Amino acid sequence: MKLKRPLTITVANAKGGVGKTTITRYLPFVLAERGYKVLVVDADPQGNLTKTMGITKQRYEPDKVFVMEKSMMAAVVEQDLGSAIVNVVPNLDEIPSNVDWGSFPTYLAKRFGLAEKGDPDYYEVESKKIVVLKNLLAPIKGNYDFIFIDTPPTPASQWIRNATVASDWVIIAFQTQSDSLDGAKLFRDNDLRELIEDFGADTDVLGILPNQVSNSGAIDQIVIEDAIEIFGEQNLFQHIIPFAKRIQSAPRIGLTREGYWNSRLFNDVIDPLADDFLERLKIVGEIEDGE
Repeated sequence: MKLKRPLTITVANAKGGVGKTTITRYLPFVLAERGYKVLVVDADPQGNLTKTMGITKQRYEPDKVFVMEKSMMAAVVEQDLGSAIVNVVPNLDEIPSNVDWGSFPTYLAKRFGLAEKGDPDYYEVESKKIVVLKNLLAPIKGNYDFIFIDTPPTPASQWIRNATVASDWVIIAFQTQSDSLDGAKLFRDNDLRELIEDFGADTDVLGILPNQVSNSGAIDQIVIEDAIEIFGEQNLFQHIIPFAKRIQSAPRIGLTREGYWNSRLFNDVIDPLADDFLERLKIVGEIEDGE
């Protein structure tokens, strides 16, 4: 299915351990397999996505070493994100993260100043800070069909605010635990609402994606029911990601379809998720008519 325009997608939640990086590992990988040009941006100072992509590249090209010649923070300082792009596999590139990305809020404060809510210059200062990533992605966005941004577990932080403002759509991820669902609601009601209503961010929620759901867990089903009540059933992805131990192997072995269990994971879980994702884009009018 052909897109009407390049799209930037952020996977977000106000809490950690909710499956954001898992989704940002697998979904772009499958879309790249299908022929879409995809860029993943590791906007998490922990760099977990970067590590996975490095291992993945070495699986497919064992004679080549994954070299991060320039970190994302260095590229931001130089105002040239394109200079940090590393190819992972065909159709899939990455802008890698490193521990120095943790200094991003300090960089913004030094460049634009400090202002807190209630200060007379808060909206003026904050409006300059939150568009930095969006402005730096603009020159390279046309080279891709999709840009996916992974975010850290830090509510109301400049990492997640910049990623959200840079995005056309947001996927709110949560695992079926009460705290994780609370984080999804907190992101929607606080971070996202402020960015849209007070700063005019041109973004919206593509869907709510529960993952690592145990079909036999009573609490899992209760949390799903709570999510339907909070967000509305139509806003939840149709393909909810079930609990799968194989998903947890990606940080160690990288992304691959090779092997029985990896093949089953992709066929049963990841491919249907990609179908669901594209169908949601079709519903909201991002897919060309007739495709």
